[in-house]
Formats: sequence, structure tokens, C-alpha cells
Amino acid sequence: MFPVDARFRQLSAPLSVAAVVAGALLVVPPLVLGELTARAYLLTTAPVIIAIASATPYAVLVGVGTLPVLYAGLGSYASPRGIPRGGERPDLGTALRHATAGVGYALAAAILGAVGIGIDMASPAVASVPTALEPSFFHLGGVVVGALYVGCQLWRYDAAVRQPDPRVIGATVVLGGLLAVSPAVALWVFGGGGL
Repeated sequence: MFPVDARFRQLSAPLSVAAVVAGALLVVPPLVLGELTARAYLLTTAPVIIAIASATPYAVLVGVGTLPVLYAGLGSYASPRGIPRGGERPDLGTALRHATAGVGYALAAAILGAVGIGIDMASPAVASVPTALEPSFFHLGGVVVGALYVGCQLWRYDAAVRQPDPRVIGATVVLGGLLAVSPAVALWVFGGGGL
């Protein structure tokens, strides 16, 4: 393995999520609106700002509320190297990295969901496809971030430990699931559901 591969593996989850969100923000608006103008990006800004504002309470809840998972040694939104083993407790820096990463990933999922709302609104409805079977890019945004986090985190975990614990794999999937629903929670909060 090359040193670059080891370095990318260590940072794969945050870099991959950031690349997908940035790519979607740069590529999707002109494709959906059919024009590469400032107007296309300005029209994207409003749903993104609303998504961030609406998802922030949930994102904080995800980041801070999953600290018991870290303290139990079952998983982390941050580097798997910080997961405590053998009864040790994580230090404050590890807990802060976990909470910050959780908040960041949940907001990234909400942002991708906001881009998905734009796609859903701009896409013409196909009369022959029942509404329940139509793909929702809104929901897909959260699923992409959740799945990307789980895949990269398990890859990172494999490099750090070599013997994956089934409980850690399960906890990582649950943490990814919390990210996957972030766009739906943001829409619920925006719609007056509160949090």
C-alpha cells in the first residue's frame, strides 16, 4: 500500500461525504435548471439554508446524543482509533471529535436532501408511475450520506483493528441510519413539527 492510500483511508469518511455534498452543490443545480448561471446557484441557496437551520437541532442531538455509543466502545462518528477498548474511557478531545463529526455528517445529509428536494420539484411527474414508487432524491440524499459513512467507517475500522467486532459493525450501521433520516427530520421541523 502507498502512504497516500493509508492517509486517505484515515480520512475517507469526512472527505468522501464532503466531496459528494460539494459535487452535488456544484453540478446538480445547473443540470436541473438547464443553465450554468449564478441564478441556478442562488435558487439552490434557499433550500440549503433552510435545511441547515431546520436540521441543526437534530444534528446536535445526533452528535451529542450518541456519545454513550462512544463511551461504550461500540462506535464513533470520528476516527475508529479513538474508540475506547478494554474498559478505558475516551478523553474530552475524542468526545468532541465524535460530536463534531456527528453534527457535520447530519448537516451534510440534510444539505444533500435539500438538493434532492430541488431535483424532485424540477422533475416532471410521470403519470404511469404510482407516487409511492417514484424515486425521491430528497430521501436519497440522506441515504447516500448514511451509506457512505458506514462504508468508509467500516473500512477505517478494519485498518485500525483488523478483527471487526459485530457489535461495532451494528452500532456503525445504526449511526449511519441516524444520518440517513436527517433530511426527513429537517423537513418535519421546517413543516412545524418542532424538535
